[in-house]
Amino acid sequence: MAGGLQHDAILASDIRTSTPVTGGIAAVIGAVNEMLFKLSAIALLAAALVLTFGVIAGHLYGRGVEWQDEVTIFLVAGAMFLSAGAVQQRRGHIGIDFLDHMLSPRLNAARRATVDAVVLAFCLFFAWKAGGLLQEALHEGQTSHSAWGPPLWIPYSLLTFGMALLAVQVALQVGQRSLLVLAVVVLAVVALLMWERPVRPLVTSLSQAQIGIAYFVATLVVMFSGMPIAFALGVVALVFMLLFMPSASVDTIAQNFYEELANVIILAIPLFILKGAAIGRSNAGKDLYSALHAWLHRIPGGLGVANTTACGLFAAMAGSSPATCSAIGSAGIPEMRQRGYSGGFAAGIIAAGGTLGILLPPSVTMLLYAVAAEVSLGKLFLAGIGPGLLLITLFALYSVLRYRKEFAVAQTVAAETGVRSALLAEEHYTLGQKLRMIAWVAPFVSILAGVMVVLYAGWATPSETAGVGAVLALIVIGAMYGIWRPSKLMPIVTGTLRESTMLLMIIGMSLLYAYVMSYLHISQAMAAWVIGLSLSKWVLLAAILLFVIVLGFFLPPVSIILMTAPIVLPPLKAAGFDLIWFGVVMTIVMEMGLIHPPVGLNIFVIKNIAPDIPLSDIIWGTMPFVVLMFLAVIICCLFPGLVTWLPSVMIK
Repeated sequence: MAGGLQHDAILASDIRTSTPVTGGIAAVIGAVNEMLFKLSAIALLAAALVLTFGVIAGHLYGRGVEWQDEVTIFLVAGAMFLSAGAVQQRRGHIGIDFLDHMLSPRLNAARRATVDAVVLAFCLFFAWKAGGLLQEALHEGQTSHSAWGPPLWIPYSLLTFGMALLAVQVALQVGQRSLLVLAVVVLAVVALLMWERPVRPLVTSLSQAQIGIAYFVATLVVMFSGMPIAFALGVVALVFMLLFMPSASVDTIAQNFYEELANVIILAIPLFILKGAAIGRSNAGKDLYSALHAWLHRIPGGLGVANTTACGLFAAMAGSSPATCSAIGSAGIPEMRQRGYSGGFAAGIIAAGGTLGILLPPSVTMLLYAVAAEVSLGKLFLAGIGPGLLLITLFALYSVLRYRKEFAVAQTVAAETGVRSALLAEEHYTLGQKLRMIAWVAPFVSILAGVMVVLYAGWATPSETAGVGAVLALIVIGAMYGIWRPSKLMPIVTGTLRESTMLLMIIGMSLLYAYVMSYLHISQAMAAWVIGLSLSKWVLLAAILLFVIVLGFFLPPVSIILMTAPIVLPPLKAAGFDLIWFGVVMTIVMEMGLIHPPVGLNIFVIKNIAPDIPLSDIIWGTMPFVVLMFLAVIICCLFPGLVTWLPSVMIK
């Protein structure tokens, strides 16, 4: 996955990753991008404050603020649209770099040039249709259907300007390679826009099965070309709209994209990321790890248990798997190695513990699954707690057993050679030291507990909870670590915006992709075909989970959920599976994808933290935890109440 390490707000620095361009229009566009990027970051902060104000006002006056959700959507969506060009300037949109090491430098250069040209054509077409949407809203005086009813030209103008700026940025990058290619692409798009195509679909001779096969083959080809995932999904959707859908449907591409994203639950994702970024950029992870180690060091393998528990708690606070790896691993791996633990074991336990970030609430992955499956987000969050605690327990038990094995080896070596490993040393902490450490991390645990209480007590919606959590996290790190000056605060917010823009572009284009798939009846036909196979209940589940594992080799969980949900959920529902239960099981399976090759994002996060540990040791160190995750899936199948009991008790 291209640039995987740079696309987590908590891991990313604020340094531009693209080659700066100077002179003429490139300098002007670069300056505009940077200005809008900073304004968008401020808009993200404003959205968190608006939601927090809404919660406070609701409790003070007994009624909600009617403009709260709409303003939040405008701020967050507008921030994403206006920052898309800056993220592209930084090459911040992720793709599958499968061919990079298989082709010669010359072929790779040609491939990248072709990819950029196709992306440019798509962005130009999309920006033009967004402009048409804006013109229509202005001409007809369209307003939102909410109680507040603001004019729709406000978000549509942000969409149009942002997508136009994105197209200009891609055009600059294409033009730097070849002005001829730039001219050809622009002329081709102009010709397409001026063409008066027939009202009916251009291609009507293919069967539904042939269209479905072509859709998935085209997706694979475009994805593996190295095109960023968001644009790849958009390109495939657009091409099939042009070929197989009426011309009127093509004109709604920008409207469909906006309406799919204009969901206050989806747009809460950047605020969850902001909360995690605030905590992750501070020393909270290191302090949490130190406190747990002080209290658990007497347990055999207590350092490994402390790391596992710290990963679980930090994952629940930050909601990000790579961030958990980075925050806990940067302190935990050196400490484990200094105390004699093997590098593979230290790396494996942190990489596996980091995966809990997408299982324990609040989880962005689960939020998207709740939207895709149309299930209760509150119930889904609660359903992840039991399996999350199960995985923490399994990881901790393995840590104890692995420690005993390494301890026995160290004793044998000491007896035979007289060389004592640091693993045999004893540590002591006073009660005062332990209490001081607990007091220092208590505010962060209080944020976690407070956010969950506010959510499940019904005092705030999930989006309001995200806003309040982000504001509280920023206040706490400002008070405890002095991170309140703009010079320290802005990297957190801009890092959040960079990741959020990339992620929301993928989500928006995935939803557009799913819309086309549904319009062409591909997803319905696939679901009917799976149901028609008359597989037994558990064979069906096993086949679908195997499919998810394979997709996890190459795709992030966000794409897997939105692309597969329309196909796999109807057969599972028909087979009698609880979709909330399946969401948790699917999340555990997707966790495996974070620690197994060839992508294994957490593996590369660990490699970045501890570059001296061989990659082979890190991979082999994670394999026992993959087995433990598989065991957790089996336990959830045998005892589904582990997943369903808590939500059934807490939410009626």
